[in-house]
Amino acid sequence: MGSIYPITPEMLRPEVLHSLIYPDLDQVLFWDDTWDPEFYVALAHAGFICIAHEDPEIGPLLIPELQDSYAVLDWQNLHRSRNLRRLLRSQRLTEEGVELRVVASAERVLENLAAYHDRTWILQRYRELVGKLPRNSAPGFAIHGIELWSQKRNELVAGEFGYTIGRTYTSLSGFCSPDDREYRHFGTLQMYLLAEMLRDCGYAFWNMGHPSPEYKAAFGARILPRLEFLEKWFEARDIAPKLELAEAQDQRFPETENRR
Repeated sequence: MGSIYPITPEMLRPEVLHSLIYPDLDQVLFWDDTWDPEFYVALAHAGFICIAHEDPEIGPLLIPELQDSYAVLDWQNLHRSRNLRRLLRSQRLTEEGVELRVVASAERVLENLAAYHDRTWILQRYRELVGKLPRNSAPGFAIHGIELWSQKRNELVAGEFGYTIGRTYTSLSGFCSPDDREYRHFGTLQMYLLAEMLRDCGYAFWNMGHPSPEYKAAFGARILPRLEFLEKWFEARDIAPKLELAEAQDQRFPETENRR
């Protein structure tokens, strides 16, 4: 995993972050073994994105990442590929009764992620921690499960989990149906509908995390170096959106004119 450093709540004091940690681009990976929900929220507020790792000697560790660059989606850069435009114009979404839902718990999404990915950083200890995180503490931290449903089949087709802080949304991991022939491009559809919902709620941008894989740039994300990202992050994280994501209405089809 490369160089990895222990991190404690004392290291999140502003004077430490701004003088020692943020400017040091060699410091990317950190570790913590307390699995404290309040510490997780504090890390997220400071701009860290937390995953997990099973160490063969120590056991499960929380891995806060302070990346050297971030993929950031601003709404004016949101790109619809040719395949997505075709799907949005088709009758398929109306026939399926496609609906994007924001749910209070991410557990169903986490179950699908475990089934979708052969190897995943979402350890059982991480799932237990997610279950203890705040659902809605506006304008603070709130965890969300994002689900794309086919009402016709009563089937969860695609989804992701992430969190909001103020006017920011950060995605952590996602999945789509393994039946690519039946639900081709529905994973991209889920992301597009979520971007529309975030925009309409008044969120400033979508933090997509690590610059790779390439679909993020194809979706319209810009790659920002750490310090430029953090400046943007600080401007938006402590301001409430006009409507919290948890309070947004589920998106259903038939589609609207602005998607054509």
